Amino acid sequence: MNAKLQNFVDNLDIIRQLFDKELIISVLDQNGVVRGFSLPEGLPPQAEVGSVFKDPSGIFDEVIRRGITKHNYLPKEVMGYPVEGNLVPIKDGREVVGCVICSYSVEGKERVKDIAAKFQESIQEIDNSIQNVVEGIDNLFQMLTTMNKMTSDVEEDVNEATDVVNNISRNASHSNILALNASIEAARSGDAGRGFAVVATEMGKLAKDSGTSATEIKKTLSVIVNHLGTIADSIKEANDMAKGHIDSIASIRDILGNTVSIAKELENDIKI
Repeated sequence: MNAKLQNFVDNLDIIRQLFDKELIISVLDQNGVVRGFSLPEGLPPQAEVGSVFKDPSGIFDEVIRRGITKHNYLPKEVMGYPVEGNLVPIKDGREVVGCVICSYSVEGKERVKDIAAKFQESIQEIDNSIQNVVEGIDNLFQMLTTMNKMTSDVEEDVNEATDVVNNISRNASHSNILALNASIEAARSGDAGRGFAVVATEMGKLAKDSGTSATEIKKTLSVIVNHLGTIADSIKEANDMAKGHIDSIASIRDILGNTVSIAKELENDIKI
């Protein structure tokens, strides 16, 4: 083995202790053969001395060929746990005789990354659900607006009907006066006016009945107008509540949007 490589192998544990205790250090020759490694306590070795390091990314070959330091990431499938770190060429003069790989496990980092991604998905699902609620409330708002217009139209119709009833009531009073005058004239005419008196009496009864019916109808229409007013007030209150809910949901969506941005920043910060 090259003397420089041997020197690195002999001092692996000391080198690792100079840095992070979780650091994994491996020494490979220029052919990718593992010449030695130092692992944190409790971490099982994933390769044996003398085995060939397999790097599907091709970065090891680039480090050996070009003699430059490169950063690399290896997924869980390669080492049994995801790792990332630097590959530093070992040179003997101008010749690259091997490589030191200083890496560390990023399993926790990837777990946080997965959590951040799932969190974003959950937030998006919540946002979609809120959008459905907003659309439902908006439809309700439109329906209430239409109902309010219909109530207003019905109230106008009732007011017109009240005017008609008032005319009937006035005509009934006028007819009653005419019937009374006719009865007086019939009484003055004696036997000649007896038949006319009968007609006058019936006209009086009809006028009285019409007046009574007009009064009852007017009372009923008044009750309807009051109910319509109550309905209109309820619709307005429901409209105000719907608008308030929409405003509240808009605030919630703003908060969720900020939360999604934070989750994306977190994912970017831990992105490999």
